[in-house]
Amino acid sequence: MQRMLDRLTQTAEQQKELHAMVARLLRENGELREEMDDLRSMVTRLTDQRAETVQALRGLAAYVTAVKHEVMRRSREGTSSE
Repeated sequence: MQRMLDRLTQTAEQQKELHAMVARLLRENGELREEMDDLRSMVTRLTDQRAETVQALRGLAAYVTAVKHEVMRRSREGTSSE
C-alpha cells in the first residue's frame, strides 16, 4: 500500500511539473509569435525602404546619364564649330 501511495505521489509531482512545463512552453510560444510578427513587420519596412532606394537610384542614374549626354553633345558642338 505504501508503494502505491509513493507512486501516486510521484505521479502527481510529475504531472505538476508537466503542467508547469506546458505553461512555460505556451508562454514562450506566445513570445516567439510576437517576435515573428515583429520580424515580419521589419522585413516589410526594409522591403519598402529598398524599393524607395532603388527608385531613387534609378532617378539619379537617369539624371547622371542625361548630364553625361548633354556634356558629350556640348563637347561635340564645341569641337565641330572650331
